This record gives sequence, structure tokens and C-alpha cells, in this order.
Amino acid sequence: MSVAFATKHSSAVTTAWARSPYAGLSPAARERLLATAEEVRLTAGQRLPVTPRASQAGLVIEGLVRVYAVSGPRQVTLQYAADGEAFGIPDLRPPDGGAGLVAGGQAVVDSTLLMLSRDVLAELLQTDPTVCRAVIDGLMVAHLSSVSLLAENVLSPLRQRVARHLLDLAVRENGAVVVHATVQDLAHATGTVREVVTRLLKGLRADGLIQRGSVALELLDLCALHRIARGEDLDEV
Repeated sequence: MSVAFATKHSSAVTTAWARSPYAGLSPAARERLLATAEEVRLTAGQRLPVTPRASQAGLVIEGLVRVYAVSGPRQVTLQYAADGEAFGIPDLRPPDGGAGLVAGGQAVVDSTLLMLSRDVLAELLQTDPTVCRAVIDGLMVAHLSSVSLLAENVLSPLRQRVARHLLDLAVRENGAVVVHATVQDLAHATGTVREVVTRLLKGLRADGLIQRGSVALELLDLCALHRIARGEDLDEV
């Protein structure tokens, strides 16, 4: 059922909201959250501002967002969220003020996000069971995604991991399937270093599976890349 939102937000929010875990919210909770939410537009590669000592919850209206954790110079991907998918950026730092991990969010392609008010969401969690259900559903999806990505980054061969992330990051533009990601982006996403990713990409190019375009990496053989991502190709660096 289509629902019209009497809010300050763009019409694209209606479609994204209806596809998200928040679709089942009570009318009062929905209007309260939307009235206090903020639309944020990020260009490809741009990071969300980090809110100190606070988790953040949002919804992808259009685009693709990567949630990641940082420890020193290394990153690991926790979640990808596309149109209509909820995401959360957790506060991973210890309560004693130690260094710990820092989480963040980054637009993979030009993206529009709806960032929910942390205070309003926390208040509604205490009073509205439909909000509790939506947050639980969203956390379950995010948890399964994080476990899958982390396990893959620990257990899977690097060639398989890179192929998987290329497919995850791919978008269709002008009849081609392309990836707007740097070698360093792929290294962060797969938990390795850029030199290793560079060698893997050279191997994929030599096999005719990808090519470097003027502004992006073009995927030429999606079937072969899917086979590698499923672990059916045993070649390794």
C-alpha cells in the first residue's frame, strides 16, 4: 500500500521507506521519525561525519553505502546497504575512553541517505513496539551481513573476496557494469593491502574479466566473476 508522507522530505523517501524495516511503524512513530530526520547527500567516496560517542541509524534512499570499522590504518567492511535498506553505524569505542575501534559510513556511489534522530529513536524504542520490531529486524539483517562479510574476509581466498566485492559494488551505467572504487577502497573492503589487490586485478584483467575504463573499472564477464565469488575458481595470488 502506498503511503504519502506529510513531511519536508523528497518523494523518493516514500519508496525507500516502504521497502525498509521501518515500513510497519505506527503512523505516529513514522511521522515523528520523519519529522526529525535529515536527508544527507553524499558523492561517491564521501564519508558520513562521525558523531562522537554516538551510534547512528539511517536509511538509504538512493545509492549504496558501506559501513566499516577502522583500527589504525586498516579497515574492514561491516555492511553494504542499497536502496530501501536500513543501516547502522555503531559506537565501537570502549566506555572507559580508550582508543578501540571507530566505525563509519561511506558512499560507494552518489547516494542520498535519511539519517534518523538518535534521541527520538531511543525515546520511541521505550514507548512504541512497532519501532522495537523494526530496529530488531534491521539489526538482524545488519548482523547477518557483518558476520558473512567478516567470515569471508577471514576464511575465503583473496581472489574470491575481491570478486565478491567487485560484484557488490557494481552499478550499471550507459550499458556497462562498472565499479567506482579505487584499489585502496577494495583493499579496505577485503581486509588486505593495495599491493595485493593490484596483483589480483591484473590477473582478472589478463583473464579478460575486467578492464580499466576512463573513470571506473568495467566488469566484462559477470558469470565468471560470480563463479569466482562462489569459490568455484581455485586460482590464487
